[in-house]
Amino acid sequence: MNKIKVIEDVVDSNISKKITFSLEPSHQEFEITKLHITILKSCDLELSLVSLAKKWKVDITISPSAQVHLYLYQSLEKSKVQYNFWLHQNSLLTVYKFQEKSVAKEMMAAHLQEEGANLQYYFKDIAQEKESFDYYVYHDAPKTISNLKNNLVTVKEGKILLQVSTFIPKANKKCIANQGNRIIDLNDKKNEIRPNLYIDEYDVDASHSALIGKFDYEELFYLQSRGIAIPEASRLLLKGFLLSDISNSKMSKAIESAIKKEWR
Repeated sequence: MNKIKVIEDVVDSNISKKITFSLEPSHQEFEITKLHITILKSCDLELSLVSLAKKWKVDITISPSAQVHLYLYQSLEKSKVQYNFWLHQNSLLTVYKFQEKSVAKEMMAAHLQEEGANLQYYFKDIAQEKESFDYYVYHDAPKTISNLKNNLVTVKEGKILLQVSTFIPKANKKCIANQGNRIIDLNDKKNEIRPNLYIDEYDVDASHSALIGKFDYEELFYLQSRGIAIPEASRLLLKGFLLSDISNSKMSKAIESAIKKEWR
C-alpha cells in the first residue's frame, strides 16, 4: 500500500514509482497548503491529512487506464479543504473517505475529462459540529460514469449541509451518473441535502436520492424482538450503515473505533 501522510506542513511518505507528488506548505496564517498528486499506473494509495484551522488544496490526477483505490483519512478540525480530481481516458478512481474530526467546509470537484473515466465515491462521516460539503461532478466527455454514496451521521452539536451537483452537457451521450445521499440524525439538529442534476443530454442514465432521518422503526423492532436492547440495536444499525461498501480492514477498524468512542 502506497502511503502519504501530511500533518500540518510535514509530510511522511512511502510510495512507489507509480505515484509522484509535491507539497507546497503554507508560510503564513492565511495561506493555503497545496498538495499535488499524480497517479501514473494502477495502484492503491492511503492518504491522511491532519491539521487544525488550516486551508488545504489537494489536486489528484489519474492517468489514462489507471485503476486506483484511494483511502482518504481526514482529521481536519476547523479547517477548509478543496479537492480536485482529474480523471483521464478509461481511468477508474474509487475513493473511500472517512472523517474523524469536523471539517468546517469542504469542496470537491471531479472532472471526468475523457471517455471511459469512472469515479466511485464513498464518504463516511460522524459529524460532531457544523459541517458543510459542496460536491461537483463534471462529465466532460461521453461514456463517463460517476457514482457517489454519502453515508453521514450527526451527533452532539453536529449539523450537516450537503450539496451534490452533477453536470452533463449536451452531446455527452451514454453517461451514467448516480447520487445516494443519506444523513442519520441522532441529535435532532437541522440537516440539509441538496441533490442537483444539471443534464442537457437525453441519452444518459442519471438518478439521485436524499434521505434525512432516524433508523427505521421496523429495523429497530426486529432487533428488539431478538432480545437486543435499543442502545445496542442502534449501534449495530449504525455500524452497518457506516461500514457498508468498506472492505479495507484498516478503514473498517478506524470507523469501528470512532463508533465505540461515541457509543460505548
